[in-house]
Amino acid sequence: MYEILLYTHSWLRWVILILAVITIYKSFVGSKGNIPYSKGDNAIASAFVGCIHLMFLLGLGLYFTSPYAFNAFGGDVSVMKNATLRFWAVEHIFVMIAAVAVITIGKAKAKRAATDQEKFKKQLIFFAIGLALILSRIPWGETARLFRF
Repeated sequence: MYEILLYTHSWLRWVILILAVITIYKSFVGSKGNIPYSKGDNAIASAFVGCIHLMFLLGLGLYFTSPYAFNAFGGDVSVMKNATLRFWAVEHIFVMIAAVAVITIGKAKAKRAATDQEKFKKQLIFFAIGLALILSRIPWGETARLFRF
């Protein structure tokens, strides 16, 4: 089960990054011009948020089946002294939870915005912050593990 979750979690990251770039770009263009917020704009933003939520659930599954988490749950204080264990057991999950919250709040605020330009602007701000958080905690140093087959 752990391997399936890890594989799916690893590949879904690329879908999320692509959707994030598309959504943020469309939000930037929409916030600068007099462009109507279309059903397509809503669909791509909703797909992005939906994938983020799916990734969150997969990540929780991984967290509770991962050997890193088992080491952290043991109450061993040395987890905080070990950079790798600390990254996986604490930093990665908490920053990603914050990113999911920021992106979800952004979608909700955009949905309630009065004008189309305001919808684009709210999406741009919240989704860009969420993406920055995500990018800060993707394990870029482990490039061999980025493409799991």
